[in-house]
Amino acid sequence: MVKHDVLVRGVDMQGTAQGKPVLLQMHDTDFPAHFLKDLASPNQKAVSSVTTVASSAASPATLFQPVQRIVHLAVVQLNCDTLAFPPLATTRVETAGLVVRRVYRRPATPKYIEEFKELPFAWMQSAGGKFDWVRLKAGQERLDPDPGKRPQLQSGRADLDQMLAAMSLSSAMTEVFTPAFVAPPDVCNALGRTIVYALIPTASSEVSDTQPSPPQYDRNELANNLPPFLKAGTFFAPLPGTPITSQWLSDDFLNQQASLSAADIGLFQGFTTALRMLQSVFGAFDNTPEGQKILHVLNRHNVIQNGGVTPMGSFYSSAADVLLGPATTADGTITMPTQWDSLTGPDQDDLLDALIQALTPQSAKVLAPQGRFQDSTRLYTVRIFLRIKAENPACPTQLFWSHPSEPFRIAAWYESGGQPHPPIALPDTSKLRDLAKPNASFHVPASLMNSMQGTSLSGMMKGGGGGGGITIDWICGFSIPFITICAFFVLNIFFSLLAIIFFWLPFFKICIPIPVPKPSDGDH
Repeated sequence: MVKHDVLVRGVDMQGTAQGKPVLLQMHDTDFPAHFLKDLASPNQKAVSSVTTVASSAASPATLFQPVQRIVHLAVVQLNCDTLAFPPLATTRVETAGLVVRRVYRRPATPKYIEEFKELPFAWMQSAGGKFDWVRLKAGQERLDPDPGKRPQLQSGRADLDQMLAAMSLSSAMTEVFTPAFVAPPDVCNALGRTIVYALIPTASSEVSDTQPSPPQYDRNELANNLPPFLKAGTFFAPLPGTPITSQWLSDDFLNQQASLSAADIGLFQGFTTALRMLQSVFGAFDNTPEGQKILHVLNRHNVIQNGGVTPMGSFYSSAADVLLGPATTADGTITMPTQWDSLTGPDQDDLLDALIQALTPQSAKVLAPQGRFQDSTRLYTVRIFLRIKAENPACPTQLFWSHPSEPFRIAAWYESGGQPHPPIALPDTSKLRDLAKPNASFHVPASLMNSMQGTSLSGMMKGGGGGGGITIDWICGFSIPFITICAFFVLNIFFSLLAIIFFWLPFFKICIPIPVPKPSDGDH
């Protein structure tokens, strides 16, 4: 029996074959019934919104997420690679799937298309269940996504082959894929083609288990964003000799001090900005080697405080304890220095080195692993693979791949896909009696209720004698319609405030009067 290869080529809704998988877009309500009807009747008037996505290496298309109520498909047709290219029998398709691979982001240069030939990244799951984008190596692009179906090492001894297979599978990675489907037999028969389609996943709850690499900081850029008190220059002591409490960190409190000029306030705010950055951004007071290095550089210079000399780093540390500590109160006071040493150019260079070194462990606290499609600037391609039964039943199943599709990006969730969403009905406030009954409840811990009320409600139930007191939690019931109305009012208030600054309101809020028909006996 003669063995024939299988051609996997893209095909559009009109039956025009292409080298790469064709990407289609349609409303979510059109898949699958309306899509299959249009697919089976290319010469009839379309009943779906399906369109072909135009994409190229120089101008990648944008695909949308399910939240935008749009779905995307990749479509190919299967032909025998023989005379006249007859369609492959649908019964020979054992299984099929689609993989999404990430490609390099490149600027639109003359070499753009050539650079897209670099090996892509595949979304892989390790044997231990961890996910990550893994750069494929030469020869891996056409491996079966399931490592259990890949060719295994053979030694000629069954027992040794079994051990080798187990060892290989224990460290092998599985490429995540979505199923692809052969169009129903009546559709394929009507078209005279074997059509395979797959839904392109544009959203995923899977998250990479690899911690992101720490960012690389540009020294000049970082220096430009530091407050003056952390850079070389001549300093004047802010509010010299003034006793300071945590209240002074409030802009409103500062503006109420009639004795302070705008220059005094600006100078003091420069100090508090430096203090906050040293604590929250660089972790200078966390008693770590990186924090101690920062303070060591600052301690090369001094401030004059209460008539005595205090190392600058020690003063910052004391000020952080009083003004930024977890238990800051109006009783905590620190006296501002009357003189402040200046930092030199070498001091600034050494301080920048220490700050950059401190940012690496600090960034690890806030950098979280990214989701599979979280970065909306990334580019992807899709490929369809098929496991085809051999013409001779005694022969093993063969694996065939389509070419990669044209690159595309996946829109962020907040981008508009052009599909309107049904309006959210707000309650009619004329029916307050019907809306007032609570139908949602919150379990409020005693500590939170105490903070809300400004008094210790749990103290009402303190027991006498030698026993401990009773702490009361609370169940608070609310009406969901009233919560919705309040949220709508608050939303409009904030929109109006933002519009004063950004003039956004005419672009994202449109209110149109809609006549409300009166109910009648003839309405159904």
